[in-house]
Amino acid sequence: KIFEGKVMDDIIVAAQNHFHHDQQHLTIHVLEEKKGIFGIGAYVKAKVTLNLDPIEEGKKYLLQLLSDLCLEGTVEVDSAQHSVTFNIDSNNNGMIIGREGKTLQAIQTLTSQVVNQYTKSHLKVLVDINGYKQQHNQKIEYFARKIAKEVTQTKIDAKLDPMNAYDRRLIHQALSDWKHIQTVSEGADPNRYIMIKYKR
Repeated sequence: KIFEGKVMDDIIVAAQNHFHHDQQHLTIHVLEEKKGIFGIGAYVKAKVTLNLDPIEEGKKYLLQLLSDLCLEGTVEVDSAQHSVTFNIDSNNNGMIIGREGKTLQAIQTLTSQVVNQYTKSHLKVLVDINGYKQQHNQKIEYFARKIAKEVTQTKIDAKLDPMNAYDRRLIHQALSDWKHIQTVSEGADPNRYIMIKYKR
């Protein structure tokens, strides 16, 4: 963001108020500066960038969320080049997972927004609860491959039960390289479903 003021202190104060962070997290690049005579006519214009570790901000967000929910827990981080997994373990994991994993999915969406506002290159964010999502993903992918195998053998298309966008995406990805299988999402939310079709 571009800031203007009479002196550099004006820029720093305005930037701190705007970004809600101390000067140590700000990078200031002066674009234009006039000294003035005895301070009269002084002017400075600068570009200020907020520099924070997106992964650390994601972890802080999740720890604050646990605190707000009056839960005790830990957050472990496993990061790769274009992705990061936050694994939570708390004294009430069921509450965080929610019915059919919907609360956990909402937390993951919010955490992804927090993380990616601090980076130019998009990071894929996964929030797991003591391995719950990993096990869930494996079950969905196993189920998809099982149905796809049946469709390949019988050449009869299969209609799956309605599922959320995250699970549909898992199935599309799991079967994307199957030679004679095509996956198509049909219907409207919340009843949107996948057709696993035989492709000649």
